[in-house]
Amino acid sequence: MNTKHTSRKFTAFALAAMGVAGLSANTASAQQLVKTEKIGINSNVYQPVYNPKDGFVYVSGAGEQGSTGKVYKIDAKTLRTVDSIAVPESAPMGLGISVNTQTLYATNSRSGIVTAIDLATGKQTHIKADAEGRAPREIRVDESRDLVYASSVRGGGLWVIDAKTNKFLKFYGDLGRAITGHYVDEKNNIIYATAMGENEVVVVDGATGKVLKKFAAHGERPTNVHHDAKGNRLFVANQATENITVLDAETGELIKAIPTGKGALGVNHDPKRGKIYIANRHGRTVNVIDDKSLEVIKTFEIGALPNTVAINHKTGDVYVTNKQAVRERGENAPEPVPAPNADSISLIKL
Repeated sequence: MNTKHTSRKFTAFALAAMGVAGLSANTASAQQLVKTEKIGINSNVYQPVYNPKDGFVYVSGAGEQGSTGKVYKIDAKTLRTVDSIAVPESAPMGLGISVNTQTLYATNSRSGIVTAIDLATGKQTHIKADAEGRAPREIRVDESRDLVYASSVRGGGLWVIDAKTNKFLKFYGDLGRAITGHYVDEKNNIIYATAMGENEVVVVDGATGKVLKKFAAHGERPTNVHHDAKGNRLFVANQATENITVLDAETGELIKAIPTGKGALGVNHDPKRGKIYIANRHGRTVNVIDDKSLEVIKTFEIGALPNTVAINHKTGDVYVTNKQAVRERGENAPEPVPAPNADSISLIKL
């Protein structure tokens, strides 16, 4: 184990043993699951994003098969739905935002397109890749270069979209088997992507799409990844091994594997307050992890299937989307347990 991180962990435990109340401990005990509110009926919510310019939370909703999908505009304080944007040609799943251009980007793995929604005008632009079989999953935006990246599971790569023109530019292919999640290190123009089919993290040159290196995720079915710029660490959510693996972003060395709830999926980080948030879809919980001690300091029971996490980095408010339970795969799969808080959004505050 990295001695630097071991030292940090020891210090945190030593302070606690001596009864010294640090900032991390105070904020952990103060954090509360304030409320959970339903979003529409059979909305099939997926992902939230917080828009710091207008102060609203936007949530993608794919709807039922064959129905019109929507993006919902949510009051960040009350969690009430104040408006919705119908997307008739798509079923919004992954969602991202360019704060620079005030444009939402929604992926649709059913039809294989990315829809750009101009928040000022409502204009929608449907973007297609240069070949079939490259359906997009997750959106990340490089604000410094006005580029949008969409991961492609079946295509094994990344879309590159111009955020100013909303035109498809190119596809970074042959990155790995089942590229599910990714994160952009804007400062160094590097993209970290999870190759779920190979249990690896792929390090990609943002300028060329060249694979710089690959290393083990140290977990099974790595689905999403977040880069901690200050510590140059990666937080990788592994569904099958039900944990978060913390890796050195330069070497791929395992710093720590942190047990979470069942089906660890969504991961986000609040560096200002030193908190990592994990949405455990099948465990129906959200874990809060201290980013110094790398210990779970709080677990919230949601009552639905938490999927993804968004953060208002100014206030520290955390927003979690919760999906409906579905039947597991397999001939003898049991009936899904009802989820009373399904198709909803939860607010966690300090």
